[in-house]
Amino acid sequence: MEKIVNKISAIDGNFTGLEGYGVTLTATGTVGLSADTYAEPYGVIVQGCDSLTPGTYPSPIAEGALELMTQIGDLAWVSISPYSRNIKVGDWLGQQGGGQFCKFGDDLQEGFRIWGRAMTEVVVAYPANGRCLMRFQPEFIFHWHKF
Repeated sequence: MEKIVNKISAIDGNFTGLEGYGVTLTATGTVGLSADTYAEPYGVIVQGCDSLTPGTYPSPIAEGALELMTQIGDLAWVSISPYSRNIKVGDWLGQQGGGQFCKFGDDLQEGFRIWGRAMTEVVVAYPANGRCLMRFQPEFIFHWHKF
């Protein structure tokens, strides 16, 4: 997967308090929360913000207001979906929509986008607002055999 380098100057929503959520490019220079398992990974919100015109989206942001972790191989604390269970070190993490991360296991399908691998565990049954350390390692599932 080729990494696209962009200067992010606009956002598709209010990212205040959404540290650890995944974002994708929605237009040149604009990011939005990941919509589903097929969205191409761009990065993880490290420091969220709102736009210069709150309530109107997409709209510009102040320079330096939004911090994203976009470097492949870097580590980031990510927000875990309350619907994801028992994440173990080494599990593949992806998106179900809304920007929070979930565990992918036997439910991987062709066309899914992997965002990275868990580096720490989240072992509670329903990790409401749980977090784990993820190595950002985007991959695309071209073909998946279930044995």
